Amino acid sequence: MRKSLLAMALLLVGGCAAPMATALPAQSPGAATWAPWPAALHDARHSGSSTSDGPVKGTVRWQRNLEGAVTPGPVIGSDGTIYASSTAGVLHAIDPVSGQDRWTYDSQYTGGGDLSVSPLILPDGDIVWPVPGPRLLVLSPSGTLLWSVALPGTPTSPTSVDGRRIYVGDLAGHVSAVDAGTRSLLWTVSVGRVSYGSVVTDGARIYTTADAGVTAVDAGGAVVWQRDPHDDITEVSAGLAPDGTVLLGTNGSHEWAYHPDGSQAWTAPRYITYSSPSVTASGLAYVGDHGGTVTAFDVRTGSVVKSYRVNGQEIWSSTVLDRNYRLYYANQAGDVYGLARTAVCCST
Repeated sequence: MRKSLLAMALLLVGGCAAPMATALPAQSPGAATWAPWPAALHDARHSGSSTSDGPVKGTVRWQRNLEGAVTPGPVIGSDGTIYASSTAGVLHAIDPVSGQDRWTYDSQYTGGGDLSVSPLILPDGDIVWPVPGPRLLVLSPSGTLLWSVALPGTPTSPTSVDGRRIYVGDLAGHVSAVDAGTRSLLWTVSVGRVSYGSVVTDGARIYTTADAGVTAVDAGGAVVWQRDPHDDITEVSAGLAPDGTVLLGTNGSHEWAYHPDGSQAWTAPRYITYSSPSVTASGLAYVGDHGGTVTAFDVRTGSVVKSYRVNGQEIWSSTVLDRNYRLYYANQAGDVYGLARTAVCCST
């Protein structure tokens, strides 16, 4: 989204429509990580779910205009520092209270397009930042370059389960593994011609979207299976449920789900999506679409648990949730919404 970076600019709205039959689970949607929001969509599985309360008022605390478009999703370190990069190739470490820079790092690379690329915060506070070089840069918490690794293609958002093994995809259809201890590239495997999404992992398997399908790779770099439902191309990341169910969104007419062995779990009608699925620890997959609807699917069955539609504007961003299932997302009109757990809702 080519917009100024806003903090806390979220509007809590209600809704109106027929309620869904299934209630939201009592279990929290998120699981604890070493920082409040260390990676793209919070964690290695892309849960998009926080263990903290989100805002309930749409008050703008501060606003920043950076030197280029802010297409990546910011991440948050253990001390609350917000790390946000612009397509002008500058990473900003931002104070969450004042909105001012604690430091900046200019990579000397510029990026373009609407790529959902985020840094990764490691448990020791180091920042892994993908740049078009193509390289992964690793910076200290004070913004000093520590080391870097060359990659075969322009990288998307990196991820890690433990902070030691880092996985990253790239636009040229590769998946790579980097060892943070030895600061070296362990392996690279080709999974397709082009990939717009970032990888997800549970540590044993790495999943990525490429071309029109989804690919499973094992921890040693071998392709385990690939599935293409022939439902147009995919331009989003995969989602990974705690039970191993893998989600695939496409520019076609359905959402697709696969078991860990690659067999199809279910498919559900849905509109074109540029919104990567957020898959909660409680087994719900939240997906926004071009029709302006956010749908929450039960990942075990594919049934719709909840559906939200405020004004029909296209939703390209991924959704995020707080610990009480408050739902937050942005649309292409430039609006940001927060919906209460009790919203059953739907249209205005």
